[in-house]
Amino acid sequence: MAVDRERSVVFGDVVDTYESARPGYPGQLVTEVLEYAPAGPVLEVGAGTGKATAAFAARGADLTCVEPDARMAAALTAKCPGVTVWTGIFEDYVPDRRFALLYSAQAWHWVDPERRWDLAHAALAPSGALALFWNRYVVTDPGLRAALAETDRRHGMTSASLHQDEADRTEESRHLLADDPRFTDLDERSYSWTEWYDAGRYLDLVRTISAYRILDPARREPLLRELAGLLGDAVHMTIVTELTLARRAD
Repeated sequence: MAVDRERSVVFGDVVDTYESARPGYPGQLVTEVLEYAPAGPVLEVGAGTGKATAAFAARGADLTCVEPDARMAAALTAKCPGVTVWTGIFEDYVPDRRFALLYSAQAWHWVDPERRWDLAHAALAPSGALALFWNRYVVTDPGLRAALAETDRRHGMTSASLHQDEADRTEESRHLLADDPRFTDLDERSYSWTEWYDAGRYLDLVRTISAYRILDPARREPLLRELAGLLGDAVHMTIVTELTLARRAD
C-alpha cells in the first residue's frame, strides 16, 4: 500500500497540541535500545517534535533526524538544538555516513513499504541496529472504551481511530524482518504504564491522530463533542509501547 503523503504531514497543523498531548517513551526503552546498538552515530526517521529525540539526545547520542514536515522540524530544532535536522521524506534523504543505530518512533509506517527495508539497510553500518517502536493508547475502563468506539463508528470512523485497534505494526515489522536475510538478531519488547488524562488533554490527543485530522471540521467537531460528553473530568489510560529490534547482518 502506498503512503498517503498528505495524511503523513497533517500533524504539522497542530504542532503545539501534538507536543503537549502525546506521551513520550519509556526511559527503559531508550536504555535498552542503546545497549542493543553498537556505539556510533544515530539516525531518527520521522522525528516529529522530538518526543523520542529528546530522550536519546539526553543520553549523549550523536543524532541526525529526518522529518518531512517543516513545521514539526522547526519545533524539533527549538526543542533539541544540539541535533542535526534534515527536512524531507526519508526516501529522499542521502546519508553522508553509515549509522550505528536507526530508530523510528511512531513513524515507520509513513515510509514507502516498497523501499523502507532497503533504505534502512543502506543507512546502517555493518552490525548496526534497527529499532522501531510505537505507542498504543488504551482507555483502561472497558465500558468507556466501548462507548467511545461506538461513537466513532456512528460517525463513520471504522478504522485507525484512537478507539479501534489499528493494524499491528509491530507484528508486520517482525514478519517482514524475519523473512529478510539482511537483518538478524530479531527481538521484541513491550513496556506499559498508566496515566490520568484530563478530558481536555485526551481530546487534544484525539485531535493529533491522523484519522481525525483528515476529517472535515464540520464532521470532526460534532464527533469530538460527543466524545467529550462521555469522558467526565478525566480518563485513565494504559499506554503500551511495542518495540522491534533487528541488526544489519553484514
